[in-house]
Amino acid sequence: MVKLVNEAISDVISVIQKSDDYQKCVELKQKMAHNKELMKVIEELKKAQQVYIKNGSVDKSVVDSLKEKLYEFPIYVVYMQHLEKVNEMISYVEDDLNDFFTRLSN
Repeated sequence: MVKLVNEAISDVISVIQKSDDYQKCVELKQKMAHNKELMKVIEELKKAQQVYIKNGSVDKSVVDSLKEKLYEFPIYVVYMQHLEKVNEMISYVEDDLNDFFTRLSN
């Protein structure tokens, strides 16, 4: 039974990884890595989020401003659109797995 579940999960992962949206995310992420200006904004945002989460000393408007700045990069916008679709696929599978294991344990 465990082997079958593992195989099924591997199959689902494979389907997601072969999807057009996932492939586009990988492609765009590689392209974004070469955009120094975009990567600078992403790093600034990461640092600001870490400080905000750790001790709340960063003004949330700084974080929000950096997020808005990211959406000025068309490649980032397209990346996020595809990433949202990939996340929806993952969420759908996660919900089904949770239902399956809940029924199995009851």
